[in-house]
Amino acid sequence: MVLIFGKRSNLSKALGKSIEDAILLSSKENFEEIISALRLKKENVQIIFNNFQASTDLYDIKNLDNYIENSIFNTARILTMLEKNNIVIDKIIYTSSSSVYGNNKFCSEIDSVMPTSLQAALKVSNEELIKRFCEARNIDYTIARVFNMYGGEDKFSVISKIKYAYINKRSLNIINGGTSIRDYICINDVINVYLQLLKIKKLPKILNIASGNGNRVYDILNFLKLEGLQIQTVNTQRDELKASIANTDLLNTIIGTTDFIKVEDYLLKELKK
Repeated sequence: MVLIFGKRSNLSKALGKSIEDAILLSSKENFEEIISALRLKKENVQIIFNNFQASTDLYDIKNLDNYIENSIFNTARILTMLEKNNIVIDKIIYTSSSSVYGNNKFCSEIDSVMPTSLQAALKVSNEELIKRFCEARNIDYTIARVFNMYGGEDKFSVISKIKYAYINKRSLNIINGGTSIRDYICINDVINVYLQLLKIKKLPKILNIASGNGNRVYDILNFLKLEGLQIQTVNTQRDELKASIANTDLLNTIIGTTDFIKVEDYLLKELKK
C-alpha cells in the first residue's frame, strides 16, 4: 500500500490515478483511523510526501505559523504518528525541489545545497528530517529533487501560464525578457519515474528528476510564434537565477530512459486542441 501525503497537490492527484493501492491523505486531517487500521492489518506501507506550502502561496509569508506548519511541522507529525502505531515502512520518497541548489547552473546530487529562499531552506530541512528518521530506523528512502514540473492541474509553472495566456487571450508576464534557462519536466514523466522508484529495492539517497535540458521562455515563445501561436508579453525586471539545469546521469542510470516529453511538443498539443 502507498500512502501519499498532500492530497491536494498536483503530483499527488496524478499519482493517485496511477497507483492502484494508493491512499491520498491531507497532512492536516485526522488520519489516525487509517493508521490504526494499517496497524491492525500489519500491512507494510510505502510513503510519498508531497505535503508543503501550496505552490501558489510560496511567497505569501503573512502567516508564518501556517507556512511552517504546512512546510515541515506536518511532516514531523506524520512520522511520529507512524512510529507510535508501529507501522512498518518499506520506503519513503520525499518530494523536494531544485530550489535547494540555489545559484548553481549545473545541479548534481553531490553538490552542496545553497538555499536562497524560505521555501528552499524548508525543503532542505525536510530533507534532513527524512534522512535522519530513515537512517535511524534503517528505512529505504530517496530525496526526489524535482525540477520545473508542468502539466496536470498545474497553475504555478510558467508553462501553465503560457497556456492560460494564449487560451484566454491575456498578456503573459515574463521575468527579465524570459532569458533565464530552466530545466522543465512534464508531470507524466515525473509519475513514470516515481512508479519505477516504488519498485526499486535500493533507492538512491538523492535523485534529480528532470529532463537534463535547459530552455528559455524567450525561445519557447518564439517557437510558438513560428507555429502561429502568438502570445503578448509584459516584461518585469527582477533578480533571478540565470540558469538551473539538472545533471541527470544518475536518473538515466537508474530509470534507463531519456525519452522525456519536450515542453514545445506539450504546448503545441495543448494549444492546438
